Amino acid sequence: MVLTKRYVSPGAETWMKGAFYIDGSGEVDLFNRQKSRSNTLELVDYMGGDQTVIRVATAGHGLGIFRQHQEEDSFLEHLVAKGIHTPFRSVKFQFCMQTPIQTALTFVYDPHVSVNEYSGRYSMMIDTSYLPSQEKIAYFLRDSPHKGIAENVHSLLEKQREATYGNYTKLMDIDLARELARIGLGIDNDTSFYWNIDLLHLASFVRTQRKLLPRESATRDYVEIIAKIAQDSAPHAWRALLCESPQTTYITMPSDEKIVDGSLSPATWEAEETKRVCVSALEDILFREQKYLDDGAFQVVDYLGDDSTPARAARASYGKGTKKIQEDRGLVRTLVRDLHTSPLEMTSLAFEAKTPLFVDPRQAGRHRTLPHHHFMGYVPLGSTFFLPHDDQLCYQDRANRQGRGKEMDVAKKAEALDLLQKTFSGEQETIQKLREFDAPEELTRLVKGVGFYTRGWRCGDGHNLSHFLQLRLDVHAQKEIRDFAALINDAHRRHTPSVNEALHDYHINGIRLSRMELQELAQYLNISGIDLESLETYRNAGFVKRRKKIGELGEEEFLNLDGQGLRRKLLLLKGLRNGT
Repeated sequence: MVLTKRYVSPGAETWMKGAFYIDGSGEVDLFNRQKSRSNTLELVDYMGGDQTVIRVATAGHGLGIFRQHQEEDSFLEHLVAKGIHTPFRSVKFQFCMQTPIQTALTFVYDPHVSVNEYSGRYSMMIDTSYLPSQEKIAYFLRDSPHKGIAENVHSLLEKQREATYGNYTKLMDIDLARELARIGLGIDNDTSFYWNIDLLHLASFVRTQRKLLPRESATRDYVEIIAKIAQDSAPHAWRALLCESPQTTYITMPSDEKIVDGSLSPATWEAEETKRVCVSALEDILFREQKYLDDGAFQVVDYLGDDSTPARAARASYGKGTKKIQEDRGLVRTLVRDLHTSPLEMTSLAFEAKTPLFVDPRQAGRHRTLPHHHFMGYVPLGSTFFLPHDDQLCYQDRANRQGRGKEMDVAKKAEALDLLQKTFSGEQETIQKLREFDAPEELTRLVKGVGFYTRGWRCGDGHNLSHFLQLRLDVHAQKEIRDFAALINDAHRRHTPSVNEALHDYHINGIRLSRMELQELAQYLNISGIDLESLETYRNAGFVKRRKKIGELGEEEFLNLDGQGLRRKLLLLKGLRNGT
């Protein structure tokens, strides 16, 4: 147990005690990890609960911002009735399952989940598979004229399984590629995978599967146990999402200025102990407001997973596993370099920010894979606005029609700043006059420019945040969105340093070359003078590592993954130069 500033759900914590065995009888038992067994489910990690849903819906303020007293149940039901669904995505669950493939098919192809199986494939473990008991077979045959032959059916299934395993073993003995040898294995064979889903889409998944699956099945038991975990973790939000006829409640909306102006809100709960993985570098800045531009702010409010989570998901192993930190780092770098995405989706980072509207939601909002919410389904605008600093007042760039060129001269800067100031001041005066006419907020808001500040919540998984950073840290991105991305990048680096390091090494600070560029480049490089088989070629670049020889004293040298990649690229360039 460790202390965290994140919201701790007592109900979720009770389920974080290990893997559970599911036998299709509707009962679950705590699973002994030392014993290999099919049909297991483990809650590996979670994020959020009832209080985070309310916090996201109200832009961090909580129910106290409303004039009328609001009960949690009725407020959450009101969100569902009004179609304000994004706040429910602030609650996430991460499960590790070991199931027969026939069961896994129900879970892994839902479009709203993140899934990672071993090496991105089915990790068939041939020593474990699902064989229904005679009692279960008898139940399946209860309406059949052959219902008395459960023992014969069980024996037939068992013999076929043994024959399949025998043939698989022979194929492995003759060294057939495993990916070909396994194609004859049945869908009763196990696969192990990580499964991430948010509360909103979990409610939809459960509702659908309850209609499709028979009650007496192991797959349905998985669904019901996962539903029970969700219910215990966020009881009020779960009840609202499953309500057949959700009702609205009377709510008087506060003014935009009351919502946006002022500092970001601190945590509305106390720090508590948790069984989840914690990242001390991120805990240090959790709910700590950081300055952004002149009147903006940024703070991290929640996270899921840690630096080794992508590696654990890629291996689809239970718990923390036995791999060394250095081995995790090497695997993560390989995943990022080779553009694997699903292992990175197993981590998430949530933050609140006060930004000019043209930054978020306008530019950041184009990243639709990063769920975002401002206040009760709309975007409020405060009374403050953004004015660029003197050194950022530039002429229009002639090559990049969307970018800035060289800096303006002093006289032009003064003129531009004066015009911008007059624009915003004029908008504020018009707003004041409209309010004297008792005009509603939705009309007064129309007058405000996109330079006015708003505030909201945003959440992204490791893959989508990486994509966001690649685009928004780029020198061609607008300066203000680059500054916003820099704050996210710092949080991303604290949360998953190995992922962030690899992202910068391979993508942000790396380059991609087209076929034409490679052919042209090959003509300028004297690759023929490089000994591509010599370790000395790669040693100075740090692309060689050492390890002890198995069963012997001493060490041997070999190319690490970056060295192997460099060798392949040099060989490609050499071939292009030689016209092969």
